[in-house]
Amino acid sequence: MNSFYLPSSCLPFDLDLTFSCGQIFGWKKIRKTWKGVHKGRIITLKMEKRTISYSGCNSDTLFNFLGLKDNPGDIYRSINNSITKYNHGSEDSFFNEMYELSKGIRILRQDPWECLISFICSQNSNVQAIGKRIILLMKNYGPICSNDENLFPNAGILSESTQDDLRKCQTGYRAPYLKGTAEYIKNNSDFFDQVFILQYQEAKNALMKLPGVGPKVADCVLLFGFERMEAVPVDIRIRRIITQQYADKLPTHYAASEYSYNTISDFCRNYFGPYAGYAQQYLFATRDI
Repeated sequence: MNSFYLPSSCLPFDLDLTFSCGQIFGWKKIRKTWKGVHKGRIITLKMEKRTISYSGCNSDTLFNFLGLKDNPGDIYRSINNSITKYNHGSEDSFFNEMYELSKGIRILRQDPWECLISFICSQNSNVQAIGKRIILLMKNYGPICSNDENLFPNAGILSESTQDDLRKCQTGYRAPYLKGTAEYIKNNSDFFDQVFILQYQEAKNALMKLPGVGPKVADCVLLFGFERMEAVPVDIRIRRIITQQYADKLPTHYAASEYSYNTISDFCRNYFGPYAGYAQQYLFATRDI
């Protein structure tokens, strides 16, 4: 395995938290080593103190994939400045507490196609079920590499599958979404390039035209696959945190379930600023800490 030593500008960095916080699926940790697929390659990763050992890609690819170009200090200062401006000079003790628990996290730079299919598979599921779904899709449809392991299936292969065959991968009601999305991407090979150059809301609207892609999946794909740090996926946990901890700052007072998705995500962008997606991850990742 190759390795590199993390400079101070990359610290803190928590490899385990980054890969276990629900932003990527299909990766497995065996002892101290993480293994999974990224951009058509099988990659292995291990971190000991400040040294990351890896195989399957070059250092530039890995550095970008792990989000190590992001400076955690700069990100926190941006978020904190936005919070104090919103609060007329007051800091947010709750957010600071959550940040201290999860500040080693990075937002991964995933392949947009792999990210899109993964989050279509993620709907109404837990991490274990999603991971199993992804593994089955790779086993049944992914090309085999030199060491007899499967890579991520491309759009052409998935588009030629039947819904019944896709359901054998435990995709359930998501099968027609996977097939329909694969067919669209196969026939529109420049789709992801077009999404990259769109403004946030336009990019989100474009993704939501795909079968099975609603606001949350679109925001997940934008945050983890397109580096749109203003995207804020709102799931049950984030909804509960925002409606409980920031009820006095929301525009109107309803039960947690009555706030619209856009009300919560728009509040997060206004409150946390341009790195609202990172703020969401700092809050979300503490669920298992």
